Amino acid sequence: MKTTAQQVQTQVVRYVANPGFTQAILVFSDDSRLFFEHSSRTNRWAKASAADSMADSCCQAIQQFRLNAKHLQLYFGDDSDLEFFTSSS
Repeated sequence: MKTTAQQVQTQVVRYVANPGFTQAILVFSDDSRLFFEHSSRTNRWAKASAADSMADSCCQAIQQFRLNAKHLQLYFGDDSDLEFFTSSS
């Protein structure tokens, strides 16, 4: 059986982060999007563009995420994790 990270990795088609690495977007193969923001200790969130989408399923499975200049790292409830890097990394 696939881990959540393995499943999400097959669904994501694009990762984009802003120049300051405070906001990021994952685009899924169903064209849904998962938006991330981590601009301060008190402002950290993730939100799917649509309910009942691949992005929504991923969002609900995330226990924690890390967003910085190195990567976007997602930690899931099944103890799997997944990293995304910008093309300039």
